[in-house]
Amino acid sequence: MPKFAFGKRDPAELERRRDVEGLIKLLHDDEEDLVFKAIEALTRLGDPRGIEAMMALVADASTSDLIRTKAWLALDVGIERESKKRTDWR
Repeated sequence: MPKFAFGKRDPAELERRRDVEGLIKLLHDDEEDLVFKAIEALTRLGDPRGIEAMMALVADASTSDLIRTKAWLALDVGIERESKKRTDWR
């Protein structure tokens, strides 16, 4: 039986609803595939709460290396995307 009901475990649905808190909860799911999809969705949304949660995931030594790497790469992509938006570089 799923841990969550009514789409609360579906990263695509959570992203459509912009449910950052729901996606953050998925970062601690036992299924790596769901965690990966949650990381990708949080990266696309770019919400500061999601960024903080991914930073915590990277810093947590108990997180698997694969998930830490995915979160680290997602944060790197987000930083690069934001830096390209800036127009005030001198």
